[in-house]
Amino acid sequence: MSQPSQTTQPSPGNQLYPDMPAMRAPGLEFVYRLVAKMHPTNGYDIENIQGTGITRSIAGIESGTVKGPGIEGTLVENSGADWAEQVHSKKIYYKLDARYTIKTNDGHHILVQARGLFRPGPGIEFSQPDSIDVDYTQDEVEYFTHITFEAAGNSPYNWMNGIVAIGALQSYGGAAVIDCWRLTNFLGQKVEDVYVGR
Repeated sequence: MSQPSQTTQPSPGNQLYPDMPAMRAPGLEFVYRLVAKMHPTNGYDIENIQGTGITRSIAGIESGTVKGPGIEGTLVENSGADWAEQVHSKKIYYKLDARYTIKTNDGHHILVQARGLFRPGPGIEFSQPDSIDVDYTQDEVEYFTHITFEAAGNSPYNWMNGIVAIGALQSYGGAAVIDCWRLTNFLGQKVEDVYVGR
């Protein structure tokens, strides 16, 4: 774990509850960047599920790479997908629900689950239809996920089981580009492994 963001910003809540111990904004530490090549999504929609006005949009994850200060590897080919819900409204809005598997360069598997949202930023209108072939930058969209991990307890990645992680995303060249950040009160300190039982 490295590259901590430097923040000691006091919480605005301190002014609202002045009689309580002061709090601060949590810090962010970079975990990895993941680049996931997506399958084309044409023909993988289940429209108007049970008359709800919601479409299930299924995007298979073909392959990818992961690089960070404490982890490096690849995505197991065709090991997952994003089973997003498209809410039909005046603007594009997706509720994301992705699962896939990382295989680290030292031979360990980690299951990743990510839930979040994709929508245009304030005042932004997309002139083109939504597609994996369209590039979206952070200047255009709100594109975030909450990420959880399942790693073997006896692996070097046990620590990932016990972090709160968020993903900041953009899309480029038919791939989802995900920067994973750990939310923490202890910037720059090593994350402890998770131990259950004896």
